[in-house]
Amino acid sequence: MEYLFVYGTLLKNFKHKVRQQVESDLTFISNATIKGALYDLGNYPGYVEEPAGEVKGELYRIDKIDRVFKILDAYEGLFDDDPEYIKEKKTVELPDGQKVESWIYVFQQQLRPEHKRIIGGDYIAYVRNKG
Repeated sequence: MEYLFVYGTLLKNFKHKVRQQVESDLTFISNATIKGALYDLGNYPGYVEEPAGEVKGELYRIDKIDRVFKILDAYEGLFDDDPEYIKEKKTVELPDGQKVESWIYVFQQQLRPEHKRIIGGDYIAYVRNKG
């Protein structure tokens, strides 16, 4: 069984058009967290692996992995010459303390001064407070 952890524009509250394309192939499991940090990259966030911090998101079981990753990898720019993201398996934690290995898109380029850290690691709260 394969899982996907999302933390930004693919969260269910955003109703993003790309998410809608894969919605029927994902089954919501739980809210979850991962060690690391989120940064505001402009119109979307980027997750980086840092030991200090926690990022909030949602965990999904992937029902049709080839179809889901064909669409999401293109959206996340994995096929670009210099991709912003890479897809990696990381450990996420459920509210009951259970740990699950899950796919996540990790920002891999150099952070710039205009990329502000999202304190608290909650992109929905950040967007709400920003607007």
